[in-house]
Amino acid sequence: MSTPPVFEPGLYYDVTARDDNEACPNSGKQFEVNPCYSNVGTVFAECGLCRQLMTLVSAVLLDPQPEVS
Repeated sequence: MSTPPVFEPGLYYDVTARDDNEACPNSGKQFEVNPCYSNVGTVFAECGLCRQLMTLVSAVLLDPQPEVS
């Protein structure tokens, strides 16, 4: 089993997340969340169908970071 990604607070990432809820039609599927904001070093990805938290598979720090207005 791989260790979850470590996030720095206040930065944006390109995240890959997997739905592990066997009762959901999305079970086993992976989704890209880009951009994904790391609020205080914590990132959550939620399935749009079952509303369960997904497993974070990988994350890449966006470079450059998105402009926020």
